[in-house]
Amino acid sequence: MKETCREIIDDSMLALHALAKLMPRLTSQCSLSEMLETINRTLGSTLAWISVDDDRGYPRVVCAGEVTCHAFDVTDFLASTLLQRHHRAWRAIYWKENVGKSLFTAQHPGYGQLQSGVLCKLSSHDGSCNGYFFLAFTRRLQALPVLKNIVAVLVEKLKEYFAEMVSRERTAKEMQRVVTQYKTLFERAPVLMTSFDKGNRCVLWNVECEKVFGWSMAEINAHADPLAVFYPDPEERRRVRSSFNVSPLKDMYEWHPLRKDGAQLTILWSNIPLPDNSILNIGLDITERKKVEQQLALKATTDDLTGCLNRSAILQQLQTAMAETQRPDAGNRFCVLMFDLDYFKQINDEWGHQVGDSALVHFCDRLREISPAHSALGRVGGEEFLLLMSQADSEAAVVLSARLRAALMERPMQMGDKSLTLSFSAGVVEVCCDQNDSSALLTRADKALYDAKRSGRGKTVVSRDYL
Repeated sequence: MKETCREIIDDSMLALHALAKLMPRLTSQCSLSEMLETINRTLGSTLAWISVDDDRGYPRVVCAGEVTCHAFDVTDFLASTLLQRHHRAWRAIYWKENVGKSLFTAQHPGYGQLQSGVLCKLSSHDGSCNGYFFLAFTRRLQALPVLKNIVAVLVEKLKEYFAEMVSRERTAKEMQRVVTQYKTLFERAPVLMTSFDKGNRCVLWNVECEKVFGWSMAEINAHADPLAVFYPDPEERRRVRSSFNVSPLKDMYEWHPLRKDGAQLTILWSNIPLPDNSILNIGLDITERKKVEQQLALKATTDDLTGCLNRSAILQQLQTAMAETQRPDAGNRFCVLMFDLDYFKQINDEWGHQVGDSALVHFCDRLREISPAHSALGRVGGEEFLLLMSQADSEAAVVLSARLRAALMERPMQMGDKSLTLSFSAGVVEVCCDQNDSSALLTRADKALYDAKRSGRGKTVVSRDYL
């Protein structure tokens, strides 16, 4: 076999046939070591290696053959060879004999075993050197021109291979960079990003999810139904599951899952279908924003001192209640009680405005304690209050007024070692269908209240006027 291979190199026709057989086998699907092994088998060479620099400038050596060769052997060989040829331009260097003595130390088996050899530059299109290709034989070759032609063809093929390899490596690195960026984005994004598979197991759970919900993905998947951790109510859980499995919601939709500590959150979720038919859930935690909105809404409708509705809010409630009476349902009626604290100016003058404020709070607290569940209490003026009693008549309003007087008597306002029993006057208007003028209704209530004060205060008067 060795003799046959030597004859291939020494005979140009045989060499041409060998190349024709060899070239189709050198494809980009082969690894570099597989390509070198194929070259050795086809041409009868004993050692083949390639040295190329990686992105950091360090030599990368791949070798194949019966004689072993290490990276440091190649590095030393190239250093000495290139130093000798420093001032001379070259593409290939040939050794007719004793190439092993140039490559190895005297203790290496290849030192005396290798005879003929060739070293070629692997140059890029711009002429820069990307690496080196080396081929060595155990026999002394006679026809170096044939070897030159074979190696020239091989070098071109190897240059194509390296061009594809570099392209693949660059593409792989770019893909890795993109993957790393997206992984970093996924992990560090200040939004909730999660996904559940068709078996309802959590398969994606970023850092923000763990931070907001308090659960790790392993803890979630330890439950038979992970969604039950966040949505204990079966019906709500069914709707949530449907939102990302059956009919994904592309718009942001508000859900109220539970944290690990049991606190309820307000999350805006949107579902994004992915190419593999899975669903990526992206969410925003708006719990604190909702709390602020609720606080602002409460502040906009609440009297700062007493905590009851302010004038604007109670009048809006009155309009709504009057609109309800226009419905054809039987029994749509309500009562309006207008209260005014008696002698309130004297309280302010004698005790001071701070005590006056406390008197207003004390009055509202007692009134709230005895008011029906669906009533609405609002402050319409300094010491004037309006109470709306749904589904109540004037008789019920008078009874409530009497209970309030009793409560104020039983629990007078305490100021240190002194106490103050509050008194009030009230006007009552019973509202039923066909009454839709709130201004006229308030005028009636105010007139009834005035009648109560004029008759001696501490009384409740029911309006007998009709629109």
